[in-house]
Amino acid sequence: MPRLGSDLPLFARDNELATLRCALDQARDGKPATILISGDAGVGKSRLMQEFTTGVGGGVLTATGHCLDTADSALPYLPFAEVIGTLARRYPDVVDRFPGLGPLLPGQTHRAEGELGRLGLFEAFSAALAEVTDAQPLVLVLEDLHWADRSSRDLLAFLTSRLTDQPVLVLGTYRADALHRSHPLRPLIAELVRLPAVERLHLNPFDPQRTADFVRELNTGLDEESVAKIAAASEGNAFLAEELAAAETHTVTFELAEVLLSRLERLPDTAQQVVRLASVIGRLFTHRRLNAAAWSLLDETGIKHERELDQALRAAISHGIIVQKSADTYAFRHALLGEAVYTDLLPGERSRYHQRIAESLAGDTGKGAAAELAHHAHESGDLPTALAASVKAAHEADELSAPAEALLHFERALRLLDSVPEDERPKGCSELSLTLGASGQAEASGEFKRALSYSSAAVALADRGGDPIQAAGTRRKYAKHLLVMEGTEAEAHRVALEAWELVKDDPPHATKAWTQAILARTHHVMRDYDEAAAWAERTIATADAIDGPGGHVAAKADALLSAGSALFRQGGDIDKTLRLHDQGRELVRGTGWHEVELRSHFSAGLAHLEKAQIALALAEFDQGMARARDTGYKWSAYGTETAVRQVICNYMLGDWDAAEAAAEMAATVVPGVVMTRLAAAALLVDVARGRFEAADRRLAYLADRWQVDGQVLALTGLCGTELECWRGRPAEAVGAAKRTIRRIEHLPAYYMAGVSVCVAGVAAAGDLAQAARSRGDLAAAKDAVGAGEHIAERGRFFLSHGRTLSGTLGPEGRAWAAALEAEASRLDCDGEPERWREVIDAFTYGETGDGEPYRRAYARWRLAEALLARGGAEDRAEAGERLAAAKDTAERLGAKPLLDRVSALSARARLDIASPAAGPLTPRELDVLRQVAKGLTNRQIGSELYISEKTVSVHLSRAMSKLGAANRAEAVNAAHLRGYLAADGGGTTSG
Repeated sequence: MPRLGSDLPLFARDNELATLRCALDQARDGKPATILISGDAGVGKSRLMQEFTTGVGGGVLTATGHCLDTADSALPYLPFAEVIGTLARRYPDVVDRFPGLGPLLPGQTHRAEGELGRLGLFEAFSAALAEVTDAQPLVLVLEDLHWADRSSRDLLAFLTSRLTDQPVLVLGTYRADALHRSHPLRPLIAELVRLPAVERLHLNPFDPQRTADFVRELNTGLDEESVAKIAAASEGNAFLAEELAAAETHTVTFELAEVLLSRLERLPDTAQQVVRLASVIGRLFTHRRLNAAAWSLLDETGIKHERELDQALRAAISHGIIVQKSADTYAFRHALLGEAVYTDLLPGERSRYHQRIAESLAGDTGKGAAAELAHHAHESGDLPTALAASVKAAHEADELSAPAEALLHFERALRLLDSVPEDERPKGCSELSLTLGASGQAEASGEFKRALSYSSAAVALADRGGDPIQAAGTRRKYAKHLLVMEGTEAEAHRVALEAWELVKDDPPHATKAWTQAILARTHHVMRDYDEAAAWAERTIATADAIDGPGGHVAAKADALLSAGSALFRQGGDIDKTLRLHDQGRELVRGTGWHEVELRSHFSAGLAHLEKAQIALALAEFDQGMARARDTGYKWSAYGTETAVRQVICNYMLGDWDAAEAAAEMAATVVPGVVMTRLAAAALLVDVARGRFEAADRRLAYLADRWQVDGQVLALTGLCGTELECWRGRPAEAVGAAKRTIRRIEHLPAYYMAGVSVCVAGVAAAGDLAQAARSRGDLAAAKDAVGAGEHIAERGRFFLSHGRTLSGTLGPEGRAWAAALEAEASRLDCDGEPERWREVIDAFTYGETGDGEPYRRAYARWRLAEALLARGGAEDRAEAGERLAAAKDTAERLGAKPLLDRVSALSARARLDIASPAAGPLTPRELDVLRQVAKGLTNRQIGSELYISEKTVSVHLSRAMSKLGAANRAEAVNAAHLRGYLAADGGGTTSG
């Protein structure tokens, strides 16, 4: 008798099973892992998962979530909702403690309490897993990721990046043959495998010998000729081998679909109809859904009693077509079976089945029902129902904090709208309302270009409507979206002026106030600060003339921010600027106008940064990002910019572990523009720490994305040039600098950012010239000097023509100007010591600043080079001191390339620069330990230091590892005994 593969012991997958068991053992020891399991359809991925999860043992909790091929019905977070259902049954108290999980729980139809939103849901899911795994290890299985919706992919990316020491093993399966070049899962996999705890496991088909052995096990009655033919025809695919062996054919001529359908044809007629109906519902279906649809097709199914439906299902199960997943849930044994049955339906059958399923869904108010109804109604040709369901599904997805799926539903509704008569459309459903909905969801998804496109279309639609207030409102939103994009400031201003013309003669109302506020913003972005301040005053006057709460209050708050920033840019008092920001922030706190609140933190941080008050700037950015996480606005325009500044400030301060923690999402898939900007900022630490392969990958990703904005261009140019310098390839470094400089020459707004690229380029030219002189190639040296002089001239041009935020060159700008001249002094000789002393002093940023330890350490190394070249006894002594200080900083930061150069120079000069062993802890790790010593919890520490609870955990884990401590108390004790906590104050030192 033929047998199914599931009736046999797992065949020929011992190595793969051992890999999974080893990963689970490591997870038990606090080393979480994610394994992405790929293979062609039918190769045995699900069978491997079944074998592994069955054998994990009683002490391990297993939770499985399935992704479904729901076409365009886009059920957000479906696999994770299934996982949370499992956790809720096992640990109901844990799930109840995290209201942010509400959108994933049955019966929850509104946003989570406090509108935590998308990031709140992500954080809640991660925190819930952390609590569950305090009790027992967890194996999280996500099946068929090739069908995962955008929100599920994002949550998977978030989760994998947050696993640090939890006993969690995440297993994800996907069809390798389904991933075409533009498949959305491809970039996710490419980014996930860059994480150290993520690996791939590919299941290859069986080799010919194992395939033949497998066929023999499946059907012991086959002769050897049939075994050989079936083995050859199956090409090592386990599922196809099962079906061919079950068909007991000696001459295998069936196409795959015919082989699969032959199993269906052995069923009774009623069971065949039920299976065909199930194929239209999808691979996974509930008894309730199937029962409702079956009764609506009474004439075709022949079912007159529920008992007959049970009999039909039992027959399908016994024939290996359907499997029971839970008490109320069934699935096709393999997706290929369901696909073959669905494809075999006649067009009329398919449409009729979709129609009856849609009818059975009409009164269903459960989660995902509207999305399913929209799909089935559309496939059956019932466009009015599809439109109404799509609109409802869009709003449900919004409530689930799934903007990407909400956008899909709005877009489908827009496609359907013209095909539905006006009197059959849902109440209030118009092209304008759908377009505005799509624009808002695109913005929330980080899809800024699509948001811009939709808001532009909304302007044209509002104009046709003839309502001037509505037309002004759409222009205000369009102008706001234009301000997010690079190079569209003038267009944003023109659109804002159009909006003003429509409402300028109106009495005060919220749209008028916001129109004035946007004009204040556009003038500010174009650096017309007098006009920005004037429009801000007009906004405040309009808002003050309106009674009660409303949008006018947020417009006033936004105007206060514009007024404060304009004041600072004109050389005004920073304290007054910050007071205006505080006033604006207080006006909108708790009102839901999160964008304005985030802008207040971002602008205040920029003011501090311009004054080189880096620690104060970072505090503002940390507070802003904390609010962005809490409100779900992390990937909004201001959330994105704040995240980038967090990385840069931590890098400048020498807290590189914190910089990497702030950039952790750059290693996952987030909205494209966000990913680009964060990846560019993360390059700074990659290059400085000598992670050249990681830097290469980031630069390859960013190669054709620098057009996003000038900041990305400048960062990639600086890091790409420094990367080649540290690799000892100065010619390539000079080329990288030249390419970037040519591009920046066309972007006057980024001239100041281009100065650092010029500094790196001149440094490379100096290395090139010195190498040529050392080998006696004077012609090459002359060429290198010429290249360096040209780059230095460009840097001076950028300094003289660039526009600073405050109108005058700030401390950071003066430091880079000093570095430019110091590097230029190396072109014809070994450098001028006085120039490098100026650089060291400049990057200290004076009494009011915090200093950049890495740049100062680099300058000390170059100063030592120049001193040793001059050759005096005092110069040699000073060089030793400078190199020792540079070595100490490089060791503390983990700046391996700089440390290698410092060590090499001291070795060549025969200088002993050994210094007392420096503490291994970073400044942020010391900050965290000081708070632990006070008895604070991780959450309290995060609040105190303006970082996330998860980031606190990361720093604490690293500190414990470095100190060899098993717990928090041991870590604090060890740090005290070694004197690391003796000093008061923060952990950021100038190096």
